[in-house]
Amino acid sequence: MDDDILSKVVEVEKEVRQKIDIEKKMSGEWLENIKKEAAQKILAEEEALEKTFSSAIKKAKADAAGKTAAIINNADREAERLKGLSDNILKKAILEHISKILPGQ
Repeated sequence: MDDDILSKVVEVEKEVRQKIDIEKKMSGEWLENIKKEAAQKILAEEEALEKTFSSAIKKAKADAAGKTAAIINNADREAERLKGLSDNILKKAILEHISKILPGQ
């Protein structure tokens, strides 16, 4: 009878060990799948961020080009306006500013 109980215990122990091995294998496969999914999500997120970053850079360049063009246009208009001023008006303006700069004047 002791042999019968001992053999049953050994048999149950083998079953438990087999189930543990199966669970370990399944857990390992599950973990591998989760790692692959995470890697795919990370890759997709990186690609999305690269697109967003690229779009932001293009927009910033376009905005900068627009602002630069506006500044150049304003400078051109101001230069044209100043070209039309007579020498007397320019001398008067220069002398006015020089008198503010020079001490004792």
